[in-house]
Amino acid sequence: MRRLALLAGILLAGACAPARVEVRPSGPAPEARREAVLTFNRSLEYLSGARANYFEAVKLLQRAVELDPELAEAHFTLALLSERGSDFARSEAEYRAVLRLRPGDRPASLNLSALYLRLGRHDEARRILEELLDKNPTDHEARNNLAVILRVRRDYERAIEQARIVLDHEPRQVLAYNNLATIFSEQGRHAMAEDLFQRALTLSPDDPRVLNNLGLARLKASKIQEALELFQRAASRKPYLEEAVLNEAVVHLDSGDFAGAAAAFRQAAERIPGLLPALVGQAVAARQMGEVENAEKSYQQILGLDRTHPESLFNLGILYMQYRQKPAWACEAFQRYLDSGRTEPELVQRVRGYLDDLRLKHPKDCPGAGNAPGGSK
Repeated sequence: MRRLALLAGILLAGACAPARVEVRPSGPAPEARREAVLTFNRSLEYLSGARANYFEAVKLLQRAVELDPELAEAHFTLALLSERGSDFARSEAEYRAVLRLRPGDRPASLNLSALYLRLGRHDEARRILEELLDKNPTDHEARNNLAVILRVRRDYERAIEQARIVLDHEPRQVLAYNNLATIFSEQGRHAMAEDLFQRALTLSPDDPRVLNNLGLARLKASKIQEALELFQRAASRKPYLEEAVLNEAVVHLDSGDFAGAAAAFRQAAERIPGLLPALVGQAVAARQMGEVENAEKSYQQILGLDRTHPESLFNLGILYMQYRQKPAWACEAFQRYLDSGRTEPELVQRVRGYLDDLRLKHPKDCPGAGNAPGGSK
């Protein structure tokens, strides 16, 4: 299992959160429209709680947009889940569909910009934000996000300039101080960064984004306990910041506190439907604690979002082979790993060895794969 990455919470949390907007059919409408809306509403039932099943949710959302290509809410939610499942091309297409239906839609614009940033398409991410700022130069959230893109590109001077433009218009804008502090921290100007973090916390003592980024700065200084406490504070504040609880979980995981990690990952997965890092973390923690059924459930939820997620396919194969004694399912999981196009050279030989052993010991079972790795049984 690759080490889970720590996350900076600078981009707008609200812009990237799943939108659970129920659109209820009302008034005269074509039958296809009504069926699309009802299908969309059914998909929401599979996004969280005991019935969480992302494979079913995605199927229903795809059906909804087939029935009514103008149902923007379905396109938007499908874009979110597609991104969480690493289907970035589908996510981009769905955000573009929202923007065709609702030109200039701010949440879709912010999310698409964030997607491009994630994919390293910095110029496209920047242009979207600049278009928003052309329409509204005082959109501080868009300008703060622009500062993030410039910081990621190490264009520190322009990033600082954008943050200062925000502060010129709104001297108490917390995220601008947060951005400046993070920039100075990356530059190694730690005293200036600390001063700016403290200014931000003076203005808003419970802002989770500031607490999270200050926690990252503490972690860089090897102050693990201080960092953990800051992540925990950030995770308990509003607006809910997924990066903070994931960072808390990673610190627990790295320190061997698997129960603490599992609790934090579970909280994130419940609050943010389809949050892939949380589901992966849950599976890792459950596996470390010997909770086979919980690990299996997490892996299946991951595969409901990302059908070729390599770590889940590999680990499900191990789980079915060693713990569940399900050779057919193990064989299918291992074969799907090899067919995923996302293999790691050091694992391929091991997987082929496992398949050879399974076929020798279970010649009847192995060719007839079961249906568990896909999600539902």
